[in-house]
Amino acid sequence: MAEQNNNSDKRKFQFIYDFKIIESLLSFNLVTFKVKHLDEYHEIVIDPNDERYEDKHQQLFEQLESITGVPSRYTTEFILRRNMNPSDVNNTERYLWSFYNQKAFAPDIRRFSTYRDIFSLNIRDGERFHLQYFISYGQWTSKRISMRYALVEERDVPEVGCIQGYCHSRCTEPYFKRLKDLVNNDAMNAKITQLVQPLFESGNSAEVYKIFRDFNIKQYLYPSCDEGYRRRLAVNGHAHQIDLYSRTRG
Repeated sequence: MAEQNNNSDKRKFQFIYDFKIIESLLSFNLVTFKVKHLDEYHEIVIDPNDERYEDKHQQLFEQLESITGVPSRYTTEFILRRNMNPSDVNNTERYLWSFYNQKAFAPDIRRFSTYRDIFSLNIRDGERFHLQYFISYGQWTSKRISMRYALVEERDVPEVGCIQGYCHSRCTEPYFKRLKDLVNNDAMNAKITQLVQPLFESGNSAEVYKIFRDFNIKQYLYPSCDEGYRRRLAVNGHAHQIDLYSRTRG
């Protein structure tokens, strides 16, 4: 009887050991990194073995939805600014890789292919990124105002001010809430789509911009940036400010 119990314990131990080995092998291929949204870090996990996703980067859109509260169906793209030679600390060259949300495309729009696999970007375990957000009207994708994200390596983010692709003044809770409200406003989006989609398709961008200004949203679709202002000033000696606001607004 004692020998029987001993054999049972051995089998149980072997099962647990085998399970741990399998679990370890599966987790070895996971891509795990941190994303800072506003003032809080969140963990992102991309699983290459998750068969629910043909495009594995789709997992990121769903996890960003739980982090930001913006439905992933209203998010068209995320851009990753990547140093492809991270061992060179003096390397300032960055590549922009775009990943499209296949679930955000309008039914009659042909989906864009993603030419880069997210696993080929060699994201290191525990690496940290800051989340920058934008909104745009997706005339070739969603046919509505949609959210877009950029992931910027933490070491590239300055303590103050802006760099290309990241602006501290646009990473605040009030600013993000305003973008989120615009994206989630289905009634307003339906009106805007009806007005501007035909104009985009006919190439009448001047009238499109006028409509955006009348809805008082152009300043969010085409935001000014202090860094951009300084660059224009350095190059031209002046920095012309585009009229982004409705002249009749209160």
